[in-house]
Amino acid sequence: MLDTLYSVAEEAGKTPAQTAINWLLNSRGVTAPIIGARTMEQLEANIGSAGWSLTNDQLSRLTKASESFVSYPYDIDAINQRTKGRE
Repeated sequence: MLDTLYSVAEEAGKTPAQTAINWLLNSRGVTAPIIGARTMEQLEANIGSAGWSLTNDQLSRLTKASESFVSYPYDIDAINQRTKGRE
């Protein structure tokens, strides 16, 4: 996952944190990512996550890299959850 994140961040010209937060902002089911900044510098850097867009390819790569392996029999339910609503 981290290799993909760093690669996409470099392509986008953003920090890995900005890239990850931007990806979350574009992820289905995430309504408000909590950035947890402890300093003004962190807050300002994290605000840089908004106002730009990752490409569809970058979003897909990050989503694929973040998927966790689910073993049988739970994999059947996971597949159903991912495809639900796409019909």
